[in-house]
Amino acid sequence: MTNFATALLTLAASTWVGAIIFQSAVVAPAVFVDLDEPAARRFLRTLFPRFYRLGLVCGALMIAGLVWLGALTDAHSNLFTLAIVTFVMIVLEVASLGLVPRINAARDAGEAGHATFSRLHRISVLLTVVILLLGIGVLAAIAAMAARGL
Repeated sequence: MTNFATALLTLAASTWVGAIIFQSAVVAPAVFVDLDEPAARRFLRTLFPRFYRLGLVCGALMIAGLVWLGALTDAHSNLFTLAIVTFVMIVLEVASLGLVPRINAARDAGEAGHATFSRLHRISVLLTVVILLLGIGVLAAIAAMAARGL
């Protein structure tokens, strides 16, 4: 059972990290090259809420995997630390999702909203980078724990 719980935790964390990398390295550049402004705007307004919700689902699955592992093993201090990190990732993802309507409103305001859009977009990017780095750290910790036999 610990193998399944570890696999759930690893899959959820890997999906979250992979989605961030894919969205940043593949989707965003393609959108701005291949779509005109109105089409890009519609696409991104559909994509980002789903992107952030995927992160929340991954976070919930990570917590479930950590709780499950905690019930099956004696690695409680390591798992507690990972749970705290995962909780921080979830909070940052909720904050990112909460920024979406404000970012859209600032973009819709045109030149008058440009400064607000830029500031909120930078915050959103920063939150995503922090989530990515924490997610990579979680994956490294899982690998280290698995190497020790969890």
